[in-house]
Amino acid sequence: MLERFGLRVRYGEWLTVDSELMANGGPALHGTSAYEGQAALQIRQQVLRLATGSLFGEVGRLIDEASVDFLSRHVGDAFLQDTATRDPLLYSGFNLGNGVRGGVRIGKLVRAGLTLNAGNPVSTTGSLMVGGTFSPFDRFYVQPYQAIGKGPNNYPDDSFHMMMATPWLLIDSKIAEVRLAFQRYVVDTDMTRRTDENIHGYNARAGFRLNLFDRVVSPFANVSLNRNDTVLATDLSKRAAEKYTAVTSGGGIDFNVSRRFQSDVADGFGVQYVHIQHQVGGGAVTRLHYVNVGGTFWLGERVAAGARFAFWVQKQPATPDAGERSVFLTLRYVM
Repeated sequence: MLERFGLRVRYGEWLTVDSELMANGGPALHGTSAYEGQAALQIRQQVLRLATGSLFGEVGRLIDEASVDFLSRHVGDAFLQDTATRDPLLYSGFNLGNGVRGGVRIGKLVRAGLTLNAGNPVSTTGSLMVGGTFSPFDRFYVQPYQAIGKGPNNYPDDSFHMMMATPWLLIDSKIAEVRLAFQRYVVDTDMTRRTDENIHGYNARAGFRLNLFDRVVSPFANVSLNRNDTVLATDLSKRAAEKYTAVTSGGGIDFNVSRRFQSDVADGFGVQYVHIQHQVGGGAVTRLHYVNVGGTFWLGERVAAGARFAFWVQKQPATPDAGERSVFLTLRYVM
């Protein structure tokens, strides 16, 4: 069982406080059984939001809206916690973390602004897109994460620090939605030294969705390009000549067949596909493919039944393919 719940408090028209928690399914959705013991209560968002006129600002643990890919509305039955829906988001730069976000509304359709994040790499999901080996691990982010649970205080490795700045542009109309963002980041791999060379990188991303025939048909697409420095395997304080490059691209379509309730929830089905390829310098190319096909039928205004087939596979030269096929049957209640 998965559960997401929260509290929203408003003071007038200018102050909003959101607190959102989730009872997640644990690693690989192993669940909450006594045998597995993997599930946990997770803090999602803790946000204080100020707004006046066309200006707004947010501070706390927040989601950068411009960093979220457009997805099928019929594949989120597991709250995007399974590999086939979660990993493509993380590769493309999904940013949930500690920071500040501000912006301005330009007319009725356009919003523009800036998001700033800073802290230990484990404080933001944006760190998971940083690629390249970090000896002895095959990706950088494993190093600060792996320290959690090993010490008596369960802290991450505090010798790491990451900063990210993201200018963004959002366009929302009845027919089209557009999200544009440029994530510029720098990682200090050893806060105890001044002589180590930082990892610099960027992620340029764009997404759009169309809402056609009174939102009956909704095609969407996303693309991102991530590029960052790597470090020497023999000296982690020195940058290597090779750059890590990752391209994430994909899309899909929703068919919202019927809206039978005043709450505007839709029966229908959708399909989405994401392709990821990444490599270091001129080295071997790793390719990943993710497919999701899902359907939703609302039994009432607050209760929905869902079914989804999910498939992913990783292909590397001279290495056996790795992947997974899953079928999800779900029942959702929206309070």
